[in-house]
Amino acid sequence: MTDYKAEYLALKKELQKKQLQLAAKELQLSEKNQVIEKLEGRLGELLDALKLSQKHRFGKKSEKGSPEEEASLPEKDRIFDEPEIEEKTEKTSLKPDTKKATGGRKPLPKELPRKEIIHDIPEDQKICSCGHPLHKIGQETSEQLEVIPAKVVVHRHTRLRYGCNACQDTVLIAKGTAQPIPKSMSSASLLAHIMVAKYDDHLPLYRQSEIWQRAGVDLDRSTLGRWVIKCGKLLEPLVEKMHERMLADGYLQADETSVQVIGEKNRKNTSKSYMWAYKTGGNKKFKVVYEYAPERSAAVASSFLGNFKGVLQSDGYSGYKRVCKDADGKIQSAGCWAHARRKFFEVASMSKKPTVSQAMIEKIKALYSIEKEALTKDLQPDQVRQLRQEKAVPLLADIKNFLEKYRSKVPPKSGLGKAINYSLRQWDELTFYVQDGRVAIDNNAVERCIRPFAVGRKNWLFKGSVAGAKAGAVIYSLLETAKSHDLNPYDYFADILKKIPAGLPLENLLPYSWKTPE
Repeated sequence: MTDYKAEYLALKKELQKKQLQLAAKELQLSEKNQVIEKLEGRLGELLDALKLSQKHRFGKKSEKGSPEEEASLPEKDRIFDEPEIEEKTEKTSLKPDTKKATGGRKPLPKELPRKEIIHDIPEDQKICSCGHPLHKIGQETSEQLEVIPAKVVVHRHTRLRYGCNACQDTVLIAKGTAQPIPKSMSSASLLAHIMVAKYDDHLPLYRQSEIWQRAGVDLDRSTLGRWVIKCGKLLEPLVEKMHERMLADGYLQADETSVQVIGEKNRKNTSKSYMWAYKTGGNKKFKVVYEYAPERSAAVASSFLGNFKGVLQSDGYSGYKRVCKDADGKIQSAGCWAHARRKFFEVASMSKKPTVSQAMIEKIKALYSIEKEALTKDLQPDQVRQLRQEKAVPLLADIKNFLEKYRSKVPPKSGLGKAINYSLRQWDELTFYVQDGRVAIDNNAVERCIRPFAVGRKNWLFKGSVAGAKAGAVIYSLLETAKSHDLNPYDYFADILKKIPAGLPLENLLPYSWKTPE
């Protein structure tokens, strides 16, 4: 007789074994699916990074362009497409509202000397075919700009000496003019020319040396470098005074950029150092001070700011936040909407569809239109604050709701996820500007002060010494401040380099106090 019970138990045991095997395989499958999902996410990030890199290398750099025109990878290659916008929005365009005015050639400056050249008809042709003489009925005038190579003049200083023939005890010698660099053949005008060429025209010293060689003057690179460092030392007290005045302003913008310095103590030549820039508010007639530091840390900014009380505006770098936090409420941190917008722009530039990032850019654009209105009407800080309270505050509330709505709908490590999280993390700093009419909506003004240094860095590549880096910070501080006050940098440096050795008050030599010599 068949033993059904034993057969049943054997089948049940086999079934349980199969179920355990199935559960194990399902667990393995689940783990592999998680790995695949993670790898797909990583692949999406890498594709985004590749596309962004291609855009930076081959596409337009400006954030005013249309992102639809800048997509460089096919849409099918995207692993994580940015969510399409769910609500109706107008087609996104990042192009400026106004077209750039085009015009003819600008006239040459009236103050330039002019040499009149008259072109006349030969006398024998001033007779008409009818036999009567021709008379002048008008003229046509055109101007051409001629360049005369720089003229080098040697000033020979002779100090007359007098003595007494009777007693032969008294000897007097005439005093000479105080020089920026004693016992040097460099004049104030030559030093001003070298500094402006290096720091404003971005002409490295070795190229300047070659130019002087063509003029028959032997000025080697090391000599020029020593002169620049000595000028930095001479001008340093001016920057220190300007630093003191800045701290009393109550509103500063800050930014920093990397620089490579050769010969730093206990550091490799490939190590990164930093040039920091601190600027007072406004786009015209501001003060800006640069400071060299071998590191990028909150301690550097804290040391510069000292007992500063007021608003410090910066990008999202945590070092500035740390300074504000350690100040026990004396320093208020303000954020930068340009940095927030940039992150959305980078995402929008990789998609051809109307997406969340493009809609977000439009919302930020509305905030900037309010700032444009305030600028057009030339409003005072109190009026700017009132305008922002009326128009910007409702827009900011809408933007926050919009960000929170999509925060959970995108991968946090995707480009859009990072952009959303950045804005929400910085929300208090980004929205502070509506409370103070002095504070700008972004930190672009101080970034523009960093740009000349970054452009120069592409030419001279690195600083030859710590002393050279510090001298550069001093000269950049006076140069950029002078330019913001519409001063000719050469005229300014040539004059103050004469007056500082003569012992004139430093207060009168600061860029915002200096008067053009008559």
